[in-house]
Amino acid sequence: MRWLMVLLSFSIVFPVVVASHQGRTDGSFSIDIRHAQDSDQLTSIQDAIAYDWGNAEPSKVNYGSSTFGHWFFFEIPLVQMAEGENVVIEIHYPTVDYLAFYVVDEDSQVTQEHVTGTDYPFDTRPIWDDDYSFLVNPALQGRRVFIHAKTSNSLQMPVRLYEESAFYEKEEWNLILWGAYYGTMLVMALYSLMNGLIIREKMYFYYSVYVLSTALFVSALNGHGFAYLWPDIPAFNNASITLFFSFYSSFGTAFAMTLLNARRFNPKLYRLGQVVIVGGLLLGTVSLITLNDYAHYATYLALAFAVLMMALGVKSVLDGYFLGWYFMVGWSALLLSIGIFALNILGYLPSNILIYHSKEIGSVFEIIVFSLAMSAIYRHEKAERSRINVTLDLMKQRLQKRINIVNNKSGFLEIPPLEKHLKDIRDLDRRIHSELGRVLVVSVMVIDKTTRRPDYIALGDCLRSLFKSRITVFPFKTSTEGLVGEVTVLLFPLHNKFEAEDVIERVEHWNVALGEQYDLHFGYAISHLTEKYDVDYIEESFHYLEEAVHKKSMSYSIDDTLTFIHRHGSPA
Repeated sequence: MRWLMVLLSFSIVFPVVVASHQGRTDGSFSIDIRHAQDSDQLTSIQDAIAYDWGNAEPSKVNYGSSTFGHWFFFEIPLVQMAEGENVVIEIHYPTVDYLAFYVVDEDSQVTQEHVTGTDYPFDTRPIWDDDYSFLVNPALQGRRVFIHAKTSNSLQMPVRLYEESAFYEKEEWNLILWGAYYGTMLVMALYSLMNGLIIREKMYFYYSVYVLSTALFVSALNGHGFAYLWPDIPAFNNASITLFFSFYSSFGTAFAMTLLNARRFNPKLYRLGQVVIVGGLLLGTVSLITLNDYAHYATYLALAFAVLMMALGVKSVLDGYFLGWYFMVGWSALLLSIGIFALNILGYLPSNILIYHSKEIGSVFEIIVFSLAMSAIYRHEKAERSRINVTLDLMKQRLQKRINIVNNKSGFLEIPPLEKHLKDIRDLDRRIHSELGRVLVVSVMVIDKTTRRPDYIALGDCLRSLFKSRITVFPFKTSTEGLVGEVTVLLFPLHNKFEAEDVIERVEHWNVALGEQYDLHFGYAISHLTEKYDVDYIEESFHYLEEAVHKKSMSYSIDDTLTFIHRHGSPA
């Protein structure tokens, strides 16, 4: 686990160290931006040109959720005019519904005007870019820039200025990194899907959809989906962030709960996770049908999703679950990388290519660690199966000491097929996530009401019809007083005591299949497979069966770990 912590620390600290030593390395220039909100005196570009921006407040980049329009004003620095080159103005926030961009010269004439945003087709942008980028010649078109923005979700206005050559150089590197990111996510999603189809394990399907939803959510958030996947469908783009985040949170929760076995170890968090899954699917469905952006509700969903994922990880680590640290390292890396990106957007961290892509780096790191966690499951299961085989071999030795050789119809002597039986009972649950702690022992007898003697043919028919020939019978010669002849014993390995109830109910249903000619009786007990309990649970189940026959009831047991007390005394 140490190497995971070292890798996490390196992936988070390295970009910050590089940024602190190199400062702003993306080729952009600092500018003084002023801000004013829509008002009666500020409704058009002519009002904005005449507005007293000297007394306006500085822009704070992030304005949260706001239904009002916002105006921004700045002047291109004089140093750019002296160099005589074109300037690219980039608004590094692609999810703005309405964005109007104006360039005004010294005569207060509008020399450049563009109206674009996510509510408009992608080709309304002058430069084909996932962000909003505008090419300006300050010497010919003027230095004053006005921006008017409205959006239904959170509004941010991180404005950056680049020399034209520096901007396109940056874009080339960005395309390479984005291609690597989406390629990695697609490969991981397809690989997991293929594993799921081969192994028939739902966790891999959850993981595959989670990875794919992550990539689609990032593409919607960063504008790549609108640029390359649905450029002519602004209505769908309007709903894409809510839609893909809803699937991202729903399948992420399903994957986390399956990976960490929350249904067994954390039942309360499991129920909360079900609420998050249902809420996410419902919100995504509504968003897809109405093609509306429900960013406000998605924010609450995001908060619930993040808190639940962290709670699942912390609880698993505290419980000592072997996958807990994998989950915590992967999820923490994602949260920290998002935090670094947010600090960069807010101006608290300088900008370079690693900081700029920190959230994608964290996302890939998380996906890789989660993939390693799934690989660790099968390494753990291999060791666990070995331990269980040793335990069952010991149980076999104990059973063989108690098995009496019985005559078959041919007159030969044989031992019941114990090896086949052990394989069959292991197949009842091929996935083993935790230690095998108990074995359910059920002693069964079917008595013919006319002869009052055990009828093994009727019992065998029930076993074949109800268990589909998966269970092998164990005939025992018993010296227990009150049990005449042979008793059939069934053994079931349990992951927890609650799994016994399904087995008991299936045995009870035999009575229905037998008809009125026979009486079914059985007794049951649970073995703990530890040295602490020096009890012969097979003999104990015999005694319970004897009590059931004596009381003329279907079943009997005094095991207080099960909730079957209501069955005692029930007529057969």
